[in-house]
Amino acid sequence: MLRKHRRAGGQALVEFTLAATLIFFLLAAAVDLGLIFFTLQGMRTAAQEGAAFGSYPVQVLNNDGSINSVDLNYLEIRNRVRDSSGTGSGGFANLQDLDNNGYLDRNETSNQAHVNSKNTNAWIYVQLLGGPNAANLTGTCATSTRGTGMQNGGKNCWIRVRVRYTYRFQFPFAPSFADTVQLEVVQTMPIRSSYYNG
Repeated sequence: MLRKHRRAGGQALVEFTLAATLIFFLLAAAVDLGLIFFTLQGMRTAAQEGAAFGSYPVQVLNNDGSINSVDLNYLEIRNRVRDSSGTGSGGFANLQDLDNNGYLDRNETSNQAHVNSKNTNAWIYVQLLGGPNAANLTGTCATSTRGTGMQNGGKNCWIRVRVRYTYRFQFPFAPSFADTVQLEVVQTMPIRSSYYNG
């Protein structure tokens, strides 16, 4: 009878080990999915902040004070996106280090993906688009032609801000599939301009 009890105890230990492995794997996946969800929310807020700021363009003046063009302030849009969660690394996504390489993006001045918002590979990609409908934006919006585009109050002009982030998995089971995953959010807004030069 004693021998039978020992065998049952060993069987229960093996069953617990197999079940616990699966349970811990599912728990790690659930926690990482939750963190990804909150990271996407932070990125969405950042892209919205950048697009909202950029929807009010700036005048670029000539030496005589006349308007040369009405355009987006790309540098400040990029800064607004990065600073939308504060200047520290708090929150679920460190928007100061979008490629998650341990260096602040604004200090990586030799990397065009961090300093040029017009670069399609940029971590913060800003576009000035034209068209009557946000769902079908095909062209660009004129910035230096009097009476049209940006110099016509931004009529049929839109700003689109795309933010990418490299999410690094937190739990040890995830790297068996991949160490990181690329997250991306896009925010589009109409240009709201008080500038008119008709």
